[in-house]
Amino acid sequence: MKPQQPHAQLFAAMREFTLESDRYVDRAASLHGLHRTDLNALGFLIRPGRDAKAMTPGKLGEALNLSSPATTALVDRLERSGHVNRLRNQTDRRQIQLAMTDHAKDVGRALFMPLAAQLAGTLNNYTPEELALVQRFLHDMTEATTEAMENLQPPEQAPE
Repeated sequence: MKPQQPHAQLFAAMREFTLESDRYVDRAASLHGLHRTDLNALGFLIRPGRDAKAMTPGKLGEALNLSSPATTALVDRLERSGHVNRLRNQTDRRQIQLAMTDHAKDVGRALFMPLAAQLAGTLNNYTPEELALVQRFLHDMTEATTEAMENLQPPEQAPE
């Protein structure tokens, strides 16, 4: 029998939370006629404090790992559905910035308020100290994941 890794149960719990969160997002998106990529894009647009500069289509495509044509199709779709506006940069009129509309924010609230209410009820079971520890843990895990992603290397090609 293989010895269990020291954090195997914690990693399993994190994986389960991630999978169930993804399932919630997929279901909520489909109920509103949105693609998963649409919600991911809106998530990047609404992230507070991540990037002091405004989101451009190029930055959004990079964040979502999309090609330029796929990014254009995504932004076109979000603009047609009333979720995003393209705005000209005031200092460099050649640059386009993306802004979420009030409609997108309303849809976001409709999608995620039921989840937030459910989670908030569960959070009431924890002390402020426990919640501070969980917050620190999630921050550290997010940072570690970001660093691991930045260090990803393509697999070596097998010799022919």
